[in-house]
Amino acid sequence: MWVCMDVLLKFFGLHFDNSEQRAEIVSAMREGFDALLPTTPATFIWGLVTAVAMVSAGLSPAYTMLINVVVYAGSAQLAVLSLLVAHAPLWVVWLTAAMVNVRFVIFSGAIKPYFRHLSLRERLLFGFLNGDINCMLFTHRYRSLDGANPPPANLEQRSFFVGMALTNFVFWQIGIVLGIALASVVPTEWGLQLAAALTLLILIIKMVDNWAGVAGCVVAALTAVYFHDLPNKLWVLVAIVVGVAVALVVERFLPNMPLRRVSDSGRLDVWSVRHESDESSLVTHRCGRLDGGDAAHARIFFAYA
Repeated sequence: MWVCMDVLLKFFGLHFDNSEQRAEIVSAMREGFDALLPTTPATFIWGLVTAVAMVSAGLSPAYTMLINVVVYAGSAQLAVLSLLVAHAPLWVVWLTAAMVNVRFVIFSGAIKPYFRHLSLRERLLFGFLNGDINCMLFTHRYRSLDGANPPPANLEQRSFFVGMALTNFVFWQIGIVLGIALASVVPTEWGLQLAAALTLLILIIKMVDNWAGVAGCVVAALTAVYFHDLPNKLWVLVAIVVGVAVALVVERFLPNMPLRRVSDSGRLDVWSVRHESDESSLVTHRCGRLDGGDAAHARIFFAYA
């Protein structure tokens, strides 16, 4: 067992010199697992829904499993599903998937300062496993007092990210496997997409902690509903752009205005805020400075959910 664990750790660039360092890495990965655990029901449901849709559309179980392991982007998979079934040109499929997944450029930019010192292989691996939830939880937990220029992630931080990323990936694939097996049994009328979105919505509400975030989330949600009929799920991109723009405007007039002084503590406790006499000094207990970047991630995720 330890041999397999050591191979896994080295694959992710989590090198250690002794058993104590290995124990610290495993402990940080376990913390990542615990942090992401409340979101796994939504991840599982999304995976199940995606697999059911793909198999019901005529794709073989093997092809469905291959796509979900290699692509690992449920929204893009659902967006290009009709194109694959209709044997659309490959460039159309690629362009559609790229438009749907443009939000990952933002997520990658958010974690880039932490992992810029890693090798190209490790950066590509971390980027592949990065996602909506991973990005938010990681940047909340390790946000630096230096704002946009955090120091490179240390071994403990990288281990935490890997723990989250692997948890998300595993639960997604479990949902996929079960969805493939139950494709002929689970009816589309069950509305499982809504159940997954509501599950994530509960987590997002706890993460939005200032008026800019509230404004951005509300506007993004209304924009998503209004433009929902746009082709290729372009409403996702429109909602993100409009929501972030509104939040930035509100943030300019209400800088660092928290909704509450101290947030609840718990597994997803990422903000414990105290307000100094200087309005620019808004410090978090675990995450460092609470600025527009934190709320922006929540706004993007809210629009997509």
